[in-house]
Amino acid sequence: MSDSDIENIDPEIFKLFDFRPRKGDLKKLEIIRATIECLASVGLENTTYEAIAVKINTRRAHVAYHFNDKQKLYDAVIKYIVATHQQIALDLVAKAKNGKDLFLKYVEAPFVWAKKHPEQASVFLLFYYLCTLKGEYLKLHKQIRGGGADRMTYILTTKMNKRITKAKAKYISKIVQDMINGAMIDAITTNSRTIDQAWKDTLKATNHLLDR
Repeated sequence: MSDSDIENIDPEIFKLFDFRPRKGDLKKLEIIRATIECLASVGLENTTYEAIAVKINTRRAHVAYHFNDKQKLYDAVIKYIVATHQQIALDLVAKAKNGKDLFLKYVEAPFVWAKKHPEQASVFLLFYYLCTLKGEYLKLHKQIRGGGADRMTYILTTKMNKRITKAKAKYISKIVQDMINGAMIDAITTNSRTIDQAWKDTLKATNHLLDR
């Protein structure tokens, strides 16, 4: 990874990890990205410090130096994935033409992210599993879901060309979140439809909700 890569990484990622984009910190990003590749390709059990080290041509000790336990490493992986998705969402909504388009682009963001980063989408399914085992992951997931619902509710109550009450906006936001998650899991874990088809189906259903 070169120095120029720093400019292509959203600063929010570094805020999440509590460090600034210095050259020395690029090794952490290499480790995080290598961990995502390992988790997506060989699974949780086989994602060892040794396997991660091989991905980036370094020694096991160097991986352990930056992340002295797996918990910290997995926390960093999930935060990196969330930040990557958030940046894609920000880029999409910046192109919105009106309130409805703004909401629809926000709905599109997870599908754009999953197509661009399929390995991250795979690892995020593992995050769902970890939420059933550890309270800290459950808490983080609630924060992620809550933040997404709040952003959608805000768009619906302040940016649309028709008045939508906060109660109805919360209701729509919850339904849309559930549709996105269901469609994404369906597309990734079965052969019933592709990400593109799940994307199209979710937008169609969302449009129906908004036009009611």
